[in-house]
Amino acid sequence: MKHVLEIIDLLEKPDINGFDIKEFFEEKELLDLVEISVKRIKGSRGYTDFIKITIPGSSESRRYSPVLGVIGRLGGLGARPEYIGLVSDADGAIVALATAYKIAELKSRGEALPGDVIVSTHICPCAIVIPYEPAPMITSPVELYDLVKREVDPRMNAILSIDATKANQVIKHTGFAITPTVKEGWILKVSPDLINIYVRVTGEQPLIVPITMQDILPYTTHVYHINSMMQPWLYTSAPVVGVATTTRQVVAGNATGATNIYVLEQTTRFIVEVAKDYTSGKARFYDENEWKKIIEIHGEIKDILKKGFLS
Repeated sequence: MKHVLEIIDLLEKPDINGFDIKEFFEEKELLDLVEISVKRIKGSRGYTDFIKITIPGSSESRRYSPVLGVIGRLGGLGARPEYIGLVSDADGAIVALATAYKIAELKSRGEALPGDVIVSTHICPCAIVIPYEPAPMITSPVELYDLVKREVDPRMNAILSIDATKANQVIKHTGFAITPTVKEGWILKVSPDLINIYVRVTGEQPLIVPITMQDILPYTTHVYHINSMMQPWLYTSAPVVGVATTTRQVVAGNATGATNIYVLEQTTRFIVEVAKDYTSGKARFYDENEWKKIIEIHGEIKDILKKGFLS
């Protein structure tokens, strides 16, 4: 909760930028334990600051441990000057940065994770509101795929992609939900290991987002998408699981006052627990034997699904 509250307070600054995040880690005396890069990206409608934070694993085991990627997907933190404060769409960045903060703090206290964790997101306090059904959404002033291809790092062996998923009619729950694993265009079964982590973190039945083939098609295919949380698969062969912050009722991406600290704390705790288990080899995103069987019998489909996609 502390980590989430401090990140929310930081990100709510109307002039927040990526370099403020680096300064925050320096003030917490964590900068020497992480690697942070910030790059301002300009688009036709404005700019955003892309940020990547790598928390190296323990020196004894990191070379043998898998690397977890944590992507905070969002259009923007705010929609100023039209709206004051954080918008609902900010959840992805909040959770991603709170996760980096918590894992870095664990390391500072002598409990480094076995493997590296790479966190990427972007900082945009003045994003754009666009019409969408069933409620308006936020979009970045920078082209979507210019961000997504930066968010995916080739070192990532598995990816959690966090995104606010409240403006839809298919997942109705106040909390968070996970998706089935997507790998190279195939929607695989929900990871039993991630379900077990979900249950131990929440004490509740697991909630699963019913993603469809439409949701994983590139946005260049103009059909309905629940949101962009599954788009990272387009740039990686690593398995991708979406982590969706959800509500019982439809909440627009540009809604203010919608930042639910209890949901964000629970979501962050889930991701930290996945990071612990995945980098130590205790959790898998997919069954490798089943994957081999699927490819041997049915073959690859990624090229079919990427038709028309301009990478």
